[in-house]
Amino acid sequence: MRENIRVISLDLDGVLFDGPSAAFPLAQHLGLGEKFMAVYARVTKERKSFEESIAEGCKIWRGVATDGVYNNLIHELPLRLGAKETIGILKDKGYIVGCISSGVSQFFMEPFSKRLGLDFAYSNILGEENGAHNGEVEFIMGSRQKAETALKLLGDNGFEPKHLASIGDGSNDIELFKTSAFSIAFNPQSEAVSKSACVSVHSKDLRAVLEYF
Repeated sequence: MRENIRVISLDLDGVLFDGPSAAFPLAQHLGLGEKFMAVYARVTKERKSFEESIAEGCKIWRGVATDGVYNNLIHELPLRLGAKETIGILKDKGYIVGCISSGVSQFFMEPFSKRLGLDFAYSNILGEENGAHNGEVEFIMGSRQKAETALKLLGDNGFEPKHLASIGDGSNDIELFKTSAFSIAFNPQSEAVSKSACVSVHSKDLRAVLEYF
């Protein structure tokens, strides 16, 4: 094991999931793909903040059931090459391993966490009414919130920042990198992300990070 590290947090989009948005394949399957892309194009053009983008994006899910549809689709979602093996090996070594994501909701993360056997999983929290999305967002997992969530997880389990490692690829991971004792920018999206991490790893296979643990 890497000295002092006990908890490892991984990002979802671009790290555990092989693609920029794990939510998009779900939207496509539900016939919401065009709406999803239209919202993405609009918030990009209008330069909406991350928080505004999430608030806009969650509206397309209004009326979608929050139970069975996720359980079925998420088990078919394409994972990053080596993702499941990486999680298993890290857990076998004694690490507490999980995911903190800015890109999906709790309804996605619950079955996804079970699929990979994660020890923890946190994300945006969307509103629910009568077993379906109500189109509202209750909690946004932004950059600052990622770091705060990790700190609370550490504190609740008797750990400190010196015990945390994080793996991510985007600007929303930078604050978490700063909070972590060790960090990996996995296929970083920008130079700023790369510079914020302890090391950068460029690979199509997530098992490339194992040499650091």
